[in-house]
Amino acid sequence: MGASEDASVTANGTPMDIAVPEYINERLIEKSIMNGLGVKRPRVVESNITRATANGDNYMSDVFRIAVRYVDADATEGEDDPPRTLSLVVKSLPNTGQRGPIIEEVQAYEKEVCMFQEVVPKLARMTNDTFFTARCFYASDLPERLLVFEDLKTLGYETVNRQAGLDFEHCALVMKKIGQFHAASMRFAEQEPELLRSRFNFNMFNPAYNETSDHIRTIFEKGLEALIEVARDQWDGFDPTIVAKLEQLLPLYVDRMRACLEQDSESDGGFRVLNHGDLWSNNMMFRYGQTDGTVVVQDVAFVDLQISFYSSPGVDLNYALSNCPNYETRSRLDELIELYYESFKATLVQLAYDARPIPTLDEVRREIRRMEFFALVSVVSVLPIVLMDQTDEIVADFESLVGGTDSERARQIQYNGVNYQRIVRPMLTAFNQRKLLDV
Repeated sequence: MGASEDASVTANGTPMDIAVPEYINERLIEKSIMNGLGVKRPRVVESNITRATANGDNYMSDVFRIAVRYVDADATEGEDDPPRTLSLVVKSLPNTGQRGPIIEEVQAYEKEVCMFQEVVPKLARMTNDTFFTARCFYASDLPERLLVFEDLKTLGYETVNRQAGLDFEHCALVMKKIGQFHAASMRFAEQEPELLRSRFNFNMFNPAYNETSDHIRTIFEKGLEALIEVARDQWDGFDPTIVAKLEQLLPLYVDRMRACLEQDSESDGGFRVLNHGDLWSNNMMFRYGQTDGTVVVQDVAFVDLQISFYSSPGVDLNYALSNCPNYETRSRLDELIELYYESFKATLVQLAYDARPIPTLDEVRREIRRMEFFALVSVVSVLPIVLMDQTDEIVADFESLVGGTDSERARQIQYNGVNYQRIVRPMLTAFNQRKLLDV
């Protein structure tokens, strides 16, 4: 069942101005309240459904927010007691358009349900109830794949402007929190090693599929093709030898990325953690407070755990450090790595981890170098999306990534961006000096 094109009412029949899938209804709300809050017989008094994200902010999912007023039909309170209020976020992973086959191939729904229901609650308990993510109230794949979460906005968390990039304070919080997450996952791996090795043994390239998906290959190859074209024809003064190397790399690009991600990091003394897998600014929400009258960022929570991956921590670290920092913060990456390590090590010590010697800072840096090709992939294929300005001309969504006129136009806008060039030109020069572009 797909989205209902004429859905024009909320779950209780009040008018609404957007189409929502017909399975997001009163029964779903009741199941979510029963499962998430333990209310045995909730009765919805009123609900209102709106889109939770703007066009271009989500690629594999559609996200809705439901404002709910409900009563507990089994409660003993008097009839005049006011209804309770609740805000839910519904993430739908539809089997429609270009997205359906990709969602199936990368096992996005299965991974995310396992993460939210089985893994993350245990990681939180291990680390003195560290708040990593929202609670998942309900999940089902019938009639369509969806998950229902508590609304992080009601807990004071908000999204940031991805185009601006994260300043040092925001990045520092991300590094500290993912350090805790990675460390706790190492303890979890002692307890449930088979779960991690069987369920989270790949990132984008499912080993059950002999051939790389055309959609995955198209997204990454088209991105590099566009970068080559724009850098060659429109970037004034850019080193033509780098463009030539990128052209030679193009036919091998996706296979090199796959080989990078499929490395066995333990075979030569490295180590594995459970990576978030898609750690960029759209998949984080921040909470703010005041210190001496100044607004300061206090905490970060992660969302979208649909391509989590048990592998080298270099996956998350290269991805986040390539995509998240603003221009000014990129000169301080070593400090951010050190903050990550302090949090990572302190958490392992707190957990009395002794399955192997606690990795050193040098060993963490080695894992970052091991996965450095993924930094190039991040810069070529993800950062252009991060930095692309919102425009009425083009909506950057999954369909525009995989083909058509919109995809070509979107990439022209992305790779020509002033902020993108300012960040990426020196990064490509550095990649070249480290022979990362050599075939």
